[in-house]
Amino acid sequence: MDYQKIKSEVQKKFELDLSRYVTYQVRCHQINQIDSVVEKNRIIQPVTNPTLLTETKLNASIQQFIGKVEGDYSYQEYAQLFLNYSTQASCFAAFKDDLYEYLISGIDFDYGKRQFHQRLYKQLQNTLADADEYKLDDFLLVRTCSQLLNFLVVESQISPQHFTFIDLIANQGTLVTTGLLLKIILICHKIKPYLTKRLAILFNHYESVTTSGILWLVETLEQLNVAYSIHFGNTDLSYFKQIV
Repeated sequence: MDYQKIKSEVQKKFELDLSRYVTYQVRCHQINQIDSVVEKNRIIQPVTNPTLLTETKLNASIQQFIGKVEGDYSYQEYAQLFLNYSTQASCFAAFKDDLYEYLISGIDFDYGKRQFHQRLYKQLQNTLADADEYKLDDFLLVRTCSQLLNFLVVESQISPQHFTFIDLIANQGTLVTTGLLLKIILICHKIKPYLTKRLAILFNHYESVTTSGILWLVETLEQLNVAYSIHFGNTDLSYFKQIV
């Protein structure tokens, strides 16, 4: 059995386990809303949390990735809205300006204005600057998003500096940080494997550290798994909204 097949089967199992967990949570919620003593005494077979997140953080993650996060839009809807608008940009430079606004919309303004916004804007301005007058194409989109992940997560195995990633998580939390990464993946599906490689570099970098010492990384990986299941998987978890 090859690696890709194993990876696919692991992902399918996770999606199934997550779906069962959500069904269990919704069923418990429904029974708690019923006045009937008979219904409340009915035994429901517990379903184990399929992640290393606490139940509270898992529920918050599911809520975040299926709900509205950008005004009246979900992550998916906001990404589609951005693509519909930004692909009409007059040139690559204009697209990068639009991309900057798209990315910072979910970041706390007070945090961003200290240095993150400025550093992100500079990163985008310096990305393939020679192509600023060109029209956006698939090559420019992929390269821009992959360089964004270098900047936001980690550059390379040779230079595993990840100050920006640590700073984001320390100030915005793992959920907002994961959401930022998801926003990039949703406008450029091709770089999904590239993000996996960036995170694998960090995982290897901390391989000698106990799980308790890198909870921020474990949480990010687990939240990303949840986000992927919702946005790229075959399981519909939208019924979780019933208990939100």
